[in-house]
Amino acid sequence: MAAKNTDPAVRLYCAQSMQPALETLRKKAQNIRRRHNIEDIHDLRVSSRRVRACLNIFSAAFPLKKIKIWQRDIKNITNAYGKVRDLDVQLDWISAIAANVQDKSLLPGIRRVRLRLRQKRQLRQNQTQQMTKSVLDSATLVEMQAWAEAALSAAQPEALPGNQLFQLGYEHIQKRLDEFLFFEVFIFDPSRVEELHQMRIAAKRLRYALEVFSNLYEGKSDFALEIARQSQQLLGEIHDADVWTAFLPAFMEKEQKRIQEFYGSRSPYNRLKPGMEFLLENRHQKRARLYNHFLEEWKNWKMKETWLNLRKVIFLTNLSSQNQTASTGPGPNPETTGT
Repeated sequence: MAAKNTDPAVRLYCAQSMQPALETLRKKAQNIRRRHNIEDIHDLRVSSRRVRACLNIFSAAFPLKKIKIWQRDIKNITNAYGKVRDLDVQLDWISAIAANVQDKSLLPGIRRVRLRLRQKRQLRQNQTQQMTKSVLDSATLVEMQAWAEAALSAAQPEALPGNQLFQLGYEHIQKRLDEFLFFEVFIFDPSRVEELHQMRIAAKRLRYALEVFSNLYEGKSDFALEIARQSQQLLGEIHDADVWTAFLPAFMEKEQKRIQEFYGSRSPYNRLKPGMEFLLENRHQKRARLYNHFLEEWKNWKMKETWLNLRKVIFLTNLSSQNQTASTGPGPNPETTGT
């Protein structure tokens, strides 16, 4: 059973937010079984994160015996496709490089990296299909869909957003924003690779929280949602470059050892070396450009007081909800609203 003091309007809002993500998750899993399209895996993971956001934000609205199981299973879906998605992105990028490089002497090294990535991706293909079958057969998805449908069918016309829902929005967005801004002190040091990666994760969580509550705030918080998306994208591209700059030196050393073992000499590696060094330098330069661009954008967002304005929106909306309830008579018990 759900927590008995949960406002019906909260359950309704949660179901309305979660059901489209559940449907998209299942649809994308069906697509993955039928074809190979890297965007299907990406979209499936995005949908799973939207479901996770709802599970975390509205945890008190779900059956007490199910919530932890659902959270675990949906998180496992997100994580299960992570490495496959990373390989697909790497292959997509290096294939574009191979198709457009002008200096043909670079091609042997570029193609060797692409070959090894394709081999790794092929090894994961059967695993991907098994994971997808598990998703489509998941009892958790069936149970969550049934819960959402029941919440929608049980909704009363008068189940309008109330204090509990606005308080949830206020507390959760504040929490996610604080987690995101915690990393601000690190962004001016380009060597803080791990902190920038963690900031990307925090930007993602802030984005999904803002998506969930966009309708509640009638779009007034969407300016911050767009900037959270931009932050996530820029930091994600920086992270992708960091992954390459960590991967390539180790790959180059391993490939030299392969050649030594096969030919008894490392000299054949000289044909591959220019292309691999080109890739590494390309990623270093791209990372520097992305990092500088992110800093410029960050300064612009600070000048516009983006995060302060977001706090104002959610605080004033929450305050307005409380005042409206007070002026129209007794509202829900404060112990159940969290106010």
